[in-house]
Amino acid sequence: MRNEIVALAQQKAAAAARRAAVPAALGIAAAILFLFAVAGLLAALFFWLAPLYGPSGAALIAAATAFVLGLLAIAPLAFKRRPQPAPAPDATLSQVVLQVAQSAPSLGPRQAALAAFLLAIALGLIARGSSDAKK
Repeated sequence: MRNEIVALAQQKAAAAARRAAVPAALGIAAAILFLFAVAGLLAALFFWLAPLYGPSGAALIAAATAFVLGLLAIAPLAFKRRPQPAPAPDATLSQVVLQVAQSAPSLGPRQAALAAFLLAIALGLIARGSSDAKK
């Protein structure tokens, strides 16, 4: 039974890591490429404006442009996103709770305390998932 619980936890952790790692890596790569693109555009803007306004004027215009682009990049953070709905409760969690509850009488005192703790957490997760589903 303990191996089944560990296998379930490892499976859930691996799936969550895969879901988070791929978008994060692609986002970091995109951010680095956009950073180089913006730096190149600001350098081109500076060299284009330098003959017209002089070096200090061109530097001020390029800095103001970078400031406005920075404000535009931060603007989406100002608007709060709607939280994603909670996923539906997993049927395997109910099976694990049932297995732990059935094997509880044969456990020692420490194992029984651990089983009770795991049951409390699992039942809390199940209750939270069912209350979110009603909303």
